[in-house]
Amino acid sequence: MSRCLVLIAILLLLSPMGSIGALIPDDLQIITEEYAPLNYMENGTLKGISVDLMEEVLHRMGSNLTRDSFQVLPWNEGYARVSTTPDSILFSTDRFPERESQFLWVGPVIASREVLFTRTDTNRSDVTDIASLRIVALTDDCGKKYVIDAGADEQNIIEVPSAKDAVRLIENGSADAWAYNELAGQHGIDRYAGDPTRLSVGKDLGISTYYFAFHPKTSPEFVNAVNTTLQDLKRDRTNTGITEYERIVARYLSVQCATTSPGRDRVMDLVNLTAAAIATDAQGTIASIHAGESPYRDPVDSELYVFVFDTKVNLMANAVNTANTGKNLAGTTDVFGYPFRDEMIEGAVQNGTGWVSYVYSNPNSLGLYQKMSYYQLVNGSDGIEYVVGAGRYRICGVAEGNLSDQG
Repeated sequence: MSRCLVLIAILLLLSPMGSIGALIPDDLQIITEEYAPLNYMENGTLKGISVDLMEEVLHRMGSNLTRDSFQVLPWNEGYARVSTTPDSILFSTDRFPERESQFLWVGPVIASREVLFTRTDTNRSDVTDIASLRIVALTDDCGKKYVIDAGADEQNIIEVPSAKDAVRLIENGSADAWAYNELAGQHGIDRYAGDPTRLSVGKDLGISTYYFAFHPKTSPEFVNAVNTTLQDLKRDRTNTGITEYERIVARYLSVQCATTSPGRDRVMDLVNLTAAAIATDAQGTIASIHAGESPYRDPVDSELYVFVFDTKVNLMANAVNTANTGKNLAGTTDVFGYPFRDEMIEGAVQNGTGWVSYVYSNPNSLGLYQKMSYYQLVNGSDGIEYVVGAGRYRICGVAEGNLSDQG
């Protein structure tokens, strides 16, 4: 099956949900490509992270849209359609400077590596001489940009319409490499290659970040409403402690490791500093944390921030997300069911300090990551016991040791 797009070209029936529903254009067209795990067909059903997110966003905005209405189109046709048709959306679309003015953007949705796939019998030294390689890329796909930026000779780039064609050219020796997204490319290799084990990643080209792209004449009010709703899906942990974004991503992606993250000492220093401030001025410090003030929220590194619970698992403050402040989060879990908040409070009460590991979304990298948080019990100046915490993400290839050994 060739690489395809799915076109949703229907009149959206608006439910009586007030002004948000009224923003949805009557002739809205939504186009998405087959690009697993973001959007793809499986047993006749459209699935994927971006598909689920868009459907949920529109549902919350008052649309009766379901994926049963979707139709399939080739990628280049879909790209051309959205480029020329007001009130249309294309996803998942990598955002980079050359495309910036062509669309209005909502997101980001997810980040993933762009790579060169080669045959496993290719000499690795040949891959470093990228200018000499015959490289296949899909028409209008961002892989072509990434490989040219990496030093490829544009004259050596072979454009094809589908992943199936790209895999065929690599397998039969007509091309030396394929520039494509790592996740989507591996899906294509598994699907179309005669022997998937003969193709693998030969070179990393960079990180692509995917968005929903709107025709520039689409109603700005509608685009803003979609963006607001999407951000709510990514931030809102009300009641369960899990975001809808995390639920959706967990259906399709395994837990990742980070390439960078604040050092363990920085995390511990921030917790110690905050605990000392609470011991001196509990209410003033909690107010500053709630307001997202420095040093409780790092002005440069958005991953580094503090949160504060009491010993009954009531969230007293969070420097980056105030939605659940004042709520009792006892019994809430990460997306895989681990009650890390309860474990953290129990560990603090029993031991004073410690580390807890759990799965959490990453504001810098998108997706789901293994996170480790350091915590400390402190007696506040108001006579209340608090548990102060801050976290970091596990870094790829770095041995973190046992949690009990840290700190």
